[in-house]
Parts: sequence; C-alpha cells; structure tokens
Amino acid sequence: MKWSPTQQQVLSYTGSSLVVGGPGTGKTTVLLAQAEALARAGHKVALVTFAFRSHQYLKSLATPSQQAIWPQLATGTVRDLAIQQLHTAGHSFSFASNNQVREILRGLIPAQSFPGTLEDAEHIIRAAKARAKKLPEADRYFTLVQAYQARLEELGLADRHDIIRRHVLGMRDGSVPPLPVSYLLLDNLQDATELQLIWLQMHIASGVTLKLTADDDLTAFGPDGAQGEAAITATENWPEITRFNLTETYRIPQSLAPAVGKVARQLKHRISKGLESVNPQPATLRAEVFPNAPAEHAFLAETCAEHARRGQSVGLITRTHFEAACLTHALRKHNLNPASFARLIWEEPTPQIVLSLLYLMLNQANNGHLHLVMLGFSVPPTTTAYLFQSGLDASSWAAQGYPLPPMPQESPTTVAAVQQLRRALRSASQLLRAATSGAPETMNPRSVFKALVAELLPHLPESEHPAALLATDMLLGLSGKLTEVLPRVRTETLPDMSSPITVAPVREVRNQQFSTVIMPYASVGNWPSRGTPLLGTDADHERRLFYLAITRSQGNLLFTRHTPEATPFVAELQQSLKQQARKAA
Repeated sequence: MKWSPTQQQVLSYTGSSLVVGGPGTGKTTVLLAQAEALARAGHKVALVTFAFRSHQYLKSLATPSQQAIWPQLATGTVRDLAIQQLHTAGHSFSFASNNQVREILRGLIPAQSFPGTLEDAEHIIRAAKARAKKLPEADRYFTLVQAYQARLEELGLADRHDIIRRHVLGMRDGSVPPLPVSYLLLDNLQDATELQLIWLQMHIASGVTLKLTADDDLTAFGPDGAQGEAAITATENWPEITRFNLTETYRIPQSLAPAVGKVARQLKHRISKGLESVNPQPATLRAEVFPNAPAEHAFLAETCAEHARRGQSVGLITRTHFEAACLTHALRKHNLNPASFARLIWEEPTPQIVLSLLYLMLNQANNGHLHLVMLGFSVPPTTTAYLFQSGLDASSWAAQGYPLPPMPQESPTTVAAVQQLRRALRSASQLLRAATSGAPETMNPRSVFKALVAELLPHLPESEHPAALLATDMLLGLSGKLTEVLPRVRTETLPDMSSPITVAPVREVRNQQFSTVIMPYASVGNWPSRGTPLLGTDADHERRLFYLAITRSQGNLLFTRHTPEATPFVAELQQSLKQQARKAA
C-alpha cells in the first residue's frame, strides 16, 4: 500500500502517539499496519477496541499478512483484557452481560418509581459508572445507581465498569498487573470514558507505549459517558504523547465532501480539523418517498439486490436497533440475507410477552412465561402472585383445563382480564386439537397464534404495537414446526462480514465503509431522534450520529422514508450542494 507522507511519519514514530483525522483518512488502516510491524519486530502488542463488534470488524479489515500475525496479538475489548489481568491476579467474579443488566434494570424501574424508560435507565447507569469518581449522593439518580450496584453485588456480578475500575485500582496498589505488553494500540479514542482514560494513563505510566486514533466528530456513545473532544484534549496533553493529524480522506467523494463536512462543522463542541477529499468517484445524493412501509421495503430490497449483482457493498444504516431489526426482517422476506448488527428483539419486554404467549399455546411454558403473558393481558402483579400462590402452574394448567381459583378480593376489571386470557388459551387449545383431526388447512398453529396475539394487542400500549407485530411476524415466518424451531429463536449469531449487504444501527458502523449508504426511515423523529421525555434530545449527539452514518459511504447517499416529513439533515445537505453548484457556476 502507498502511504502518504504523514502516514509514513506515524508508522516510523516509535513513541506514544495520537493520530487525529476525519473519516476515511486511514487511521484504522495505519493502526493495523503498526500492529503488524511491531509484532513482526518481536514486540508484545495489544490491539484494543471499546466494543465487541468493533473488534470483530477490525479483524475483518486485516490484510492476509496481518491475519497471519493476529494470534501473536493480545486482542479484544478493554473489558476483555481487564478481565484477563484480574483473573491472572486471582480475582474471581461473574461478568454481567448486557441482557443481565437490562433484567436488573427492568426490576428496578418499578421498585424505584423511576419515571423513564429502560433505555433512559441504561444511559444513566452507564454515564454514572463511567465517571472517575463515584456519583455524589446529591445527584437526582443516586438512589437508582445505588440500587443497581447493590443488586449486582447481591447476584455476585460485575459489569464492564466494575471490571475496569477494579483493574485500575489493582494497578494503583500493585495487586493487579497492567497488560503484559510493550505496545497498546487502541482505535476510536473519542469513545473513551473518564474511567477508560485513567486505564490508558495507568498503562503509559507503567512503561507501555500507546498508539491511539481518534475523531471526536464521530463520538457514538456520548449519553453513556464517552468523552469525545475532551478525551482527545486530555490525551494530547499527556507529556509522553505526540499528536499527528491526517487530513486527506480517501472515502468521502469530492462532489459530496463540502456538504458532508459542513454537517460536522455545525457541531457546537469539536476539535477543528482539516479534511480534503482525494476520492474522485462520481457520487449522488437522493431522497425517495414511499406511500407506506411495505413499498419502502420493496424498493430497498430491489436496490440492495442490484448492488449485490454488481459486486458492490451497500450499508443500510438506521437510528435504532429496533429499526435495524424491522429492516433485516423485511429484507429476509424478500429473500435477501444481510449481515445484521441489530440486537435481538427478544431482549425487549413486548417481544418477550409475544414469545411467551407462543410457549403457552404450545404447552411448553414455564411460570416465567405465564407471568409475562399475564402482565401483557393487564393482570396486576399482585394478582399474578396470588394466582401462583394458589397453585397455578404453567406446566399443568392446560392439561387441567385452565382452572382458576376464586378471586373475591380482585376488582371486576382484573377478573375480566384473567378470564379473557383463560378463554383465549382454551379457544386456542380447542382449535389446535381440531387442526390435528382433519380441520381445514386454514386452521393451523400459525393462524391460531395470530388469533391469540389479536387478543393480546388491545392490552398493550399503542406505542408497543409495532414491536408486538414484528415479533409475531418473525415467529410466524420461521420454517418448520413451531415446536421444533422455538429453541433456536433466541440464538444470536455474528453478522456475516462477507455479505455485500449490511443492516446496522448507527452506533454499530464505526470503521465500516460501503460503496453506497442508504438511510431508511429518514424522517423527523428519527434523524434527529425525539429522545425521551426524561432525558430529552442532545442535538450535538444526534448530529454526530448522522455524520457518522453519512461518512461511511465511498460513493452515493440515498435517503428513504414513508412518512410525510423528511429529516432536516437531508435538507441541510441538499442546500449545501445547491450552494456548491452555484459557486462552481
């Protein structure tokens, strides 16, 4: 590969360095080349990321020669490598997965009378625990954070922040060693938290040479404590660090670069940096509107298939995980198999209720499934607890004919809700028995399940109907007998990095690039997100995410929507391009 003069400087520099540059300037490519050169020279090298999928994608970018030396590297996330050192020092603990953290928070939200959503609680917990110092008691969310930490300790769990903090404290008192490497290479420094910056500083103080890359315009985890421009400012002031600036982008096309760059220049807080495109590829910006979601999905499927036939990569970037899951499902219904970075929807409460309803219908449910379904049918938790205490058991309820104990203390509304669930399940059982004894073809387990979900929907908030319908459609679309496919419903698989089509929420596309970027559902409310009533909207953060998405394209940008009002970001890009054309004329 031919390196620019500045890239050559970076590669030949042996001390600790910070490489700052815009999208497509080769930061990650240089980092991988440094890892290879240092490993081949006999040095012990750690190649580190902040997120698991970022690490997987980093490995997919490696050249064959870099792949060959990969086993010689210490690779993984900051958390992974901290865990290794803690275990080496004899510390024992169980790591709290994201799913376990969400389960804890779901229980704490009603117990703490927390007024926000699960997503709000996640952001609050992460931002609080990512701090260098513990949250002060005067903070409005202190009791939530304290209760969360107490629950972790009660379960014998440590989350990612606990692990990094323990490693930092262990390095300070000498009880836990730093990473056993001479070089630590880390990508996307802008997403470091206060705690992670201390972790890095402890390593440089122990004699480890740091090689860091950053672009604060691409900070993806601001609400979770990512420091953005503050991380770059703090690090470049460390006396051991030398900063290099990369200013030539090989990705963003010259025809779009001024408009794309202006998006970042509107940020209130950023480190000023030059960015000059050296990509002469012709590129266009288009915006398409459709009458409804199926029409938008059909267009996207056709467009993706055409790109794949031409051997071009296409990235479909959404604002949220749920939108990515919807789009992935829609493309699969059009016989496409994209690499999907969407989180499994079965982690969310409403899809869990729908899935539990299917378990109940198929007589494979446990009391946990029945408990969720009762909550979904508006049965109060106290009533559900009373029914279980009175002998209700999911494993035998159907065989016994769905009996219910007397409920003299319950309100008529509560009794009606329990009775409706009972009637729905009894009707489903009768229909399933009929289906096995020569009933019409239209009478089958899938049609029975659709009828059950129809009984459930009126009890769910209207805002949860899209999640319930997506979960239902996904379950109904499974091939094979429902009883046989259920065990693999919640099995998560890694995205196929070789697929020409990628669907991902915006926070999962760092480092990635595509021939064309498509941004579906590009409407007001998604870009920028409306946020939540509790935490509101961070305008700078939303702009950074949009900039992250549009700078993944080596060529065209395409925005689609099926709602009336387009995102103002698209109008901003279009206006910039018009001004650019007038100047050129």
